[in-house]
Amino acid sequence: MRHVNKYLIATITTVMCLTACGHTTEEKELADFSTSISNFTATIQDANQQINELDVDDAEASDKLLSILDNLDTEFKNLAELPVPEQYQSIETLADEASENMTNAVSYFHSAYESEEFNEQDADVAYQYYTRAMTRVEYIGYVLVGEIPENDHVTVQEQELNDNRFIDKLLDNGEETSVEETTTAVIME
Repeated sequence: MRHVNKYLIATITTVMCLTACGHTTEEKELADFSTSISNFTATIQDANQQINELDVDDAEASDKLLSILDNLDTEFKNLAELPVPEQYQSIETLADEASENMTNAVSYFHSAYESEEFNEQDADVAYQYYTRAMTRVEYIGYVLVGEIPENDHVTVQEQELNDNRFIDKLLDNGEETSVEETTTAVIME
């Protein structure tokens, strides 16, 4: 979880610094995206803290856990629906997969805790889906800060981009130039 936070916070800071200098549509999209990622990160941190503070001896702990997870599921769905700026398009699939995995995790957690007896098998499956969702969020953080995650289950594809980048405009004293570069897509296997 700390790795996710580190990368998302670094990304947010970078994007906010880059977007504070102008008011183009692209810059506004980046600023909105940065704010959404910042809010998502804060929500994950808050949920993590709430989960860690649950008292397992409290009779209502499972209900509180399920409520926290329901809120996380909503936030992950919002992440998947978030409009992503062109330079970060490669995270869309990861966000969709993270949302799908979180939805499955929450469903299995409900099944585990709401059955007459605690269903350990459903809890194990739920935890696997939860871990997959959080791994994808971690990879999103890597991509947002320009790093490539290292894992046997990750495929990296580079794609060419040809557009007018606002950062290039800033560095070239406002002159619009066409820049060919590559973007990295991270695909989970």
